[in-house]
Amino acid sequence: MPADGNIPPNLQAEVISNVKHREEGVRIKHWVGLNSIKMYNKNQPCPRVPDPREASILRVEATINDVDDFKTFRAPENKPDAAPSWQRMRKGVADLHRRAEVSQAANERYLDALASVENTTSLGELTTRLCRPAKHKGRRVRALNPHAPGDAALVAAISRGEFTLNGFRNRDLRAALFTKASASKSQRKRQAAAVSRKLLLLRAHHLMRKVPHTHRYHLTQAGREVVTALITARNTSTKELTKLAA
Repeated sequence: MPADGNIPPNLQAEVISNVKHREEGVRIKHWVGLNSIKMYNKNQPCPRVPDPREASILRVEATINDVDDFKTFRAPENKPDAAPSWQRMRKGVADLHRRAEVSQAANERYLDALASVENTTSLGELTTRLCRPAKHKGRRVRALNPHAPGDAALVAAISRGEFTLNGFRNRDLRAALFTKASASKSQRKRQAAAVSRKLLLLRAHHLMRKVPHTHRYHLTQAGREVVTALITARNTSTKELTKLAA
């Protein structure tokens, strides 16, 4: 995608998530273009385990078929003696170790997201700090209101499973928050500026961290816990919440 935000007519990069129920287990999968991350369980029959549910194995796997969106720290191919810098990842075996690192990091982020559902901290404790103004590099930043439509949409956007693969950028959030793409250059600039302010809001409240030397961001561990709690509460009925609080 070029800097002006226009989607090239030949771009074939869809973002898809789906769940499938099979005889051997359940699989949930998220795609970003040709790359994906999935989680599934497989029941492994074992004569020593009477209950087959106790033999269920949970696995998370990342698959990289398109390396263009990833970087590796190395010298340029045509300048082997030059100082290493972040270069585009190669598809051959030379960068196989880097693909393994990227995939492992994506798997760990996905598992951290899954583990956040077991947090026993109350919603009030998790969100108290968010509802107060914060500071980022000496600049005052407003409080985050997780129940306001705009902030709620932002929280939902940054929690998407496909972003555990390689993080998210301004342009990724624009696609998630502004469902109708604008053909006007001035409108696109306003949307980019609006998302930049939202990114500043998230950083000031320590919900995300910037990947060094890139324009990408990942949720922090605290951010993942807060986001999971907010989305869960937003989609839970009063009856269910009352039952849990009893």
